[in-house]
Amino acid sequence: MSLNVLITGASGYIGGSIVAEFLSLKRGGTLETLVIHAAVRSPEQAHSLKKLDVNVVQLNLSDETAVTEYLLSNDIDLIINNATSIDPRIASSLISGLQKQREATEKEVFFVQTTGLSAFDENTNWPFGEVKDTDNVYDLEKRSRETYVVREVDAINFNLWECADLKRDGRGSGTWNQLSPQIPALIQASIKHKQVYKFGENRLNNQSGAQDATLAHVSDVAKFYGQLIEAIFLGRELPAGENGHYFLVSHVVSWWDIMDRLAANLHARGLVTTAATKVWPSDEMAAESVGVPSRFAHSMWNSSPKVLCEKGSIIGWKPVWTGESFLDSLGQEIDDFLELGLPKSSLLSSLKPVSGHGMN
Repeated sequence: MSLNVLITGASGYIGGSIVAEFLSLKRGGTLETLVIHAAVRSPEQAHSLKKLDVNVVQLNLSDETAVTEYLLSNDIDLIINNATSIDPRIASSLISGLQKQREATEKEVFFVQTTGLSAFDENTNWPFGEVKDTDNVYDLEKRSRETYVVREVDAINFNLWECADLKRDGRGSGTWNQLSPQIPALIQASIKHKQVYKFGENRLNNQSGAQDATLAHVSDVAKFYGQLIEAIFLGRELPAGENGHYFLVSHVVSWWDIMDRLAANLHARGLVTTAATKVWPSDEMAAESVGVPSRFAHSMWNSSPKVLCEKGSIIGWKPVWTGESFLDSLGQEIDDFLELGLPKSSLLSSLKPVSGHGMN
């Protein structure tokens, strides 16, 4: 069996790590007939991928005609969309194009949307409390879609296949953007103020059950996608459609623990004046410091979604990283930021309002 996969956001933090994982599986012979198509936005991003065994395309993903033409002309079977979780136009364009591919070829096709656990946090008006990925997550998101754009985009995807929800940390293995902007934005703000700030409440998602968590290291996330595509390649039956959410979470870490460890590491490097943290004087100051509208500051840097990961075991996913190993890695996160700077990512800028869509 051959499989043609299109990875959007292929030069990004998650997308680039998925590309690297898939290439590793190809080289190892597990998926030697896999053909990887990598969609990027700029010539610079395309250049960063040109030496890899991938077909690079600079594609406007909101142009449904161009997307459909590319899918049909390259016989794409599977899309993994990492481009955005807040622009419904892109999700709709990709899904519509893939549906036309299915109609034209009568082959089975697959759509995987990478989204975020902020959709299940009370800071974004999630009204249903704790949720498992074995619940009917689509129905719950549909009922609250108008209060948060991530849920609106998730709801678009239900009638096609999978939807992987995650928070992630660590250094990626892609060629262009190797860092998530989340921790680097905090580091940059702390260095600017010579002080590490935190939000006033210590929100810890510490529900019952060993699988309950708030983070997953990017290397564990990439491994999940590798195991997922192997299962699809082998023709295994997987939960999909309305049952297609997979919560990629692996460890529990409180934000105060993160900020305390960052403060200690930054102070040891002489980058802040004290190892003690302070509470942000206002949400507006916090939002301005990390570069997002104020309504997104809590969902990005003080979230505690009450979620349980139960489906990962279906494909044999066993995360390697733990909460303590993540905290121990924050010194390396600082070194990575000092080396690479704030990621070349559109995530933070994309958190600005999308015209016509509720983002309360």
